[in-house]
Amino acid sequence: MTGKSNFQACVVRLLACCLGVGLHSAALSYEVQTHALITREAFNISLLKGSSPASTELYLRLGFDRLDRNDPFQQTEPGNCTGPGAVPQKDGYIDANGAWLESGAVPPDSNNRRFRCILQYERDAFPPEYRGLVQVPELGPRPEVRFEAWLMRGVIREDDLKASTYPAGELIPDPDPWGDQNRPVTVSHFYIPTSNTSGIVPFSNPIFNPPTALQGAMGTADPLEANPAPNVLRGNHFSYIDARRNMFFALTYKEPRSVINAAGAKLDSNVRMSLWASTLKALGHVTHLLQDQASPQHARGEMHNYVCRFPLNIFNQDIATRTYENFVNYRTIFTLFNANNSARFYTATNGCEEGKWDRLFRQAGQAPDQLPTANTWLPPPGQNTYPIPQFSVQRKFFTTRAPGGNGQADLLTRAGLGDYSNRGFYTEDKMEGSFLSPPASSADPSFTDGVVRELIVPGKGKVKVKALYWQVPDPVAPNYADPNLLAGKAPIVSYGQFGFFGAFGVKRRILTLDNYNQMADMLIPRTIAYTAGFVNFFFRGKLTVDPIQQRVFAVMNQGEPHTMNADGYPIRTSNGQIFGFEKIRLRVRNSTDPITESGTNTVVPQTVGAGKLVAVARY
Repeated sequence: MTGKSNFQACVVRLLACCLGVGLHSAALSYEVQTHALITREAFNISLLKGSSPASTELYLRLGFDRLDRNDPFQQTEPGNCTGPGAVPQKDGYIDANGAWLESGAVPPDSNNRRFRCILQYERDAFPPEYRGLVQVPELGPRPEVRFEAWLMRGVIREDDLKASTYPAGELIPDPDPWGDQNRPVTVSHFYIPTSNTSGIVPFSNPIFNPPTALQGAMGTADPLEANPAPNVLRGNHFSYIDARRNMFFALTYKEPRSVINAAGAKLDSNVRMSLWASTLKALGHVTHLLQDQASPQHARGEMHNYVCRFPLNIFNQDIATRTYENFVNYRTIFTLFNANNSARFYTATNGCEEGKWDRLFRQAGQAPDQLPTANTWLPPPGQNTYPIPQFSVQRKFFTTRAPGGNGQADLLTRAGLGDYSNRGFYTEDKMEGSFLSPPASSADPSFTDGVVRELIVPGKGKVKVKALYWQVPDPVAPNYADPNLLAGKAPIVSYGQFGFFGAFGVKRRILTLDNYNQMADMLIPRTIAYTAGFVNFFFRGKLTVDPIQQRVFAVMNQGEPHTMNADGYPIRTSNGQIFGFEKIRLRVRNSTDPITESGTNTVVPQTVGAGKLVAVARY
């Protein structure tokens, strides 16, 4: 949790108790299986995939070309990871608190880091081919440790709850070594770009709100600042700045030692592998929060929790409010498991109501056995057609809102994923008049009426409604061919009449399952593309090393007396230290490509600020 007063912390805890009682089923986001699938598809079109010339260059630059893609971060220690500890373990990753190596501490500073293990809990939420339910030879014998699996592991674990929250006997994640927490509340998975708040409490003042998803994702107190400083009190140690820190040390970590030997070099190598694993896992955590912005409820501050157990279920939102993410999970995951004959893959969003949801979707013709096998909203692997966005600052993938500006001033031209979701779609409780966009009035001339049809409305059964078509602003790809468009407009909402008095009943807007279909058709391709763009942005930096004019990097006196120790290291006879280059001369330049920002086509050079240069010899 970000730094807050005791009173503010009490408000957040109260929210966790009173508003977040349905956290057990992770109702505050797309379900983790859906997150994992989106992340896999994003990986398949990102530079990290390693299947293009640009990817090859990235792999060479990071040293990934030396790694086994089927088990890139393998360590030399025998045996398996058995639990949190102070030393690296096979198939483990590093979890460091927010202050690790940021306050001048000398590595390894083991008081501030723990090595944790991969879990069956995570594997059970992976797509079928990463769980061994579907055999894909090119993924290797253990696909759960591939590059993309570490990203998926992060998006899954971002929904972690306290161990005490889960029912007895259920497979659960391991506790946070720095203090177990309900991440959807303490990190917060909500962000309203127009107000720059989480919006999940009945106060507009940010003082009373828990941290926003943008703050949690970036790891800074004010991500909209030009040069935001790390929030050293953050409770989230898998934020963007943590991912960057882990990557830096994955490339450079070397414990200072008075004696150089093979055992120390081996330990340093294993720590670096753990840091690489944690880099991708942390990046997965951040992309989970980015993907949440493609759920309109997260970008409009609408709670949609549920819980199966009495008496806490009295706090549940109504069935209409909690339909969208149930619907997406059901359509995407259930259909996929049917296609792969993987019955153990699908987990009901809320099992106590599964029969109710099944009847609802079946009544609307949306049950898996009523749909084509491939109708899951996910494109074929690696074939998402929405253009991958580019931005010059990481937080712009969430929102391009101007720092300190009016949240409504450039509403229709902003290009972040949260901007698109917030202004483009209604939610059940944030409908007419809640925001300036979409239009507050059904009579707005920008709407086009559809035909009157009898459709399924969650919570109300079959109702005669007419679709209302509206052009959702998309400055990133204004000509993208979304399905079901009518003269460029999409059926984002419906208009119906309710009450006991026929024509005298209440007329209002309503969301049908067809409207939810439309949301998913438009939001999921963008979610995949934005996730891929964010991964590309993270790995964008390039430094080029050139020799000086004399074309020599360093000179060494080979005549100086030296011997070879038992581990094969050259040692100076005079002082017992390593015999090798002590000084090098070279020219280093920033060769990172400028970024042409999506939506504005502004070309932004990627400059290098103040920092520290560390030379890593590869030979």
